[in-house]
Amino acid sequence: MQNTPFISIIIITMNHEKFIAQACESAAQQDYDNFEIVVLDNNSADKTFEIAQETLSKFPVRHKLIKNTERFGVAKNLNILLSQASGEYISILSGDDWYTKDHLRKKMDFFKNNSYDFILTDGFKYYQETGETTDAYSEKDRKSLLSNIGNFFHYNVSGNKTVNVGTFVSKKILTDHPFDEDIQTEDWDMNLRLSSLGFRFGFLDKKLFYYRILPTSLSRNWVVMKNSYEKVTAKYLDYIKKDKALYQKYLLNMLHFKYEIKLSETKDSTERKNIKKAWKAEKYRIKYKNPVLF
Repeated sequence: MQNTPFISIIIITMNHEKFIAQACESAAQQDYDNFEIVVLDNNSADKTFEIAQETLSKFPVRHKLIKNTERFGVAKNLNILLSQASGEYISILSGDDWYTKDHLRKKMDFFKNNSYDFILTDGFKYYQETGETTDAYSEKDRKSLLSNIGNFFHYNVSGNKTVNVGTFVSKKILTDHPFDEDIQTEDWDMNLRLSSLGFRFGFLDKKLFYYRILPTSLSRNWVVMKNSYEKVTAKYLDYIKKDKALYQKYLLNMLHFKYEIKLSETKDSTERKNIKKAWKAEKYRIKYKNPVLF
């Protein structure tokens, strides 16, 4: 075995029969020389498990497959995967996303050459409905993230500003600080918990993943997102309220969820117009503390 740290790619999947082969192939074809793949199928109703098994059997890479007999939330599944992983480091992948071939190697090089505790990278978003590929971060957001690396918790606490495909961290850190199984945006919660505890966040400015956006993605369910946002920020609300700018961002985010939910509940054009008008008025009041007439 080579003198390189052993990495576990942990893949969580459910009903991804159309995508799991691509995810597994991208993991198995890494140009890094010391890793394993651990796949956890969350009791899929389709052929996800069988396709993953068949795909990985074609490659000379150490792998393990697990299938739940009942379904759990993402955070619980990640904790299960951690208990089954043997690597010194963990790289997380969803069954509908995929890595570039040099993903592990470049992350490990970056990790070894810096004093970070957990790292994320740049990448692409792939929109399944249209086939369109865009940058994971706008140029403005990418530069803002890079400029706030040293103050990551403060930068990220009022709203998730990262795309967490391929989170890379030592297994010990995640074992000592497991995922909160009551949270659905477990990646954002993990980022905040680790950074609030003093662990250092690093961002590798290279495009090393493809994040698939599906019509059923969690980010399109506004009720679920609002609930998760409230649960995560409740842990840090005292901190948020002490900073005027952070608290304003928090209020604007809560307003965003409120009105996106309202818009999702009606298709009536007049009602939607009135909702957007009320949203604009409330946003103005939060920003300027004054009523405005339209």
